[in-house]
Amino acid sequence: MPSEYMMYLSILLVGALAIGGISVTMIAINNTMDDRATETNLENILQNIAEVIHNLKVYGENQIEQGAIDINEYVMLSLPASIHNEEYLIEVTSTNITYSLKASLVEKTEVSVSVSLLISPDMILISGTIESTSSAPRIGFIYNGVTSSIVLED
Repeated sequence: MPSEYMMYLSILLVGALAIGGISVTMIAINNTMDDRATETNLENILQNIAEVIHNLKVYGENQIEQGAIDINEYVMLSLPASIHNEEYLIEVTSTNITYSLKASLVEKTEVSVSVSLLISPDMILISGTIESTSSAPRIGFIYNGVTSSIVLED
């Protein structure tokens, strides 16, 4: 009788451990999928901003070739205020070779995505940051007759 009781208890314990293990695995998969979805959304936003930057650069270069000596052209952006209920920050980073856009969550900085602009720092100055909660984010092309730059502004 006691051995049957121990056998039933051990079966119950093995079942409880199996359910616990499956639950922990499913929670980890869910968290990983949330992070991947967030990264995908951030990358889509960065790709759209990179397209705006390239279009502004081409527009500005065309205006300069046509003799413009003062350019202040701005494009207003329509960005989501949050991704998966998380605020994010977009910033310009640079190396000696190219500029990049980097988007990261404000609360979870380990979740970040970077997109290369393939624009050399020797050609133009690109700088600035945009917060997702900004009321009017925009990107501007500025030329003062000597130097040109692209600025991300809140």
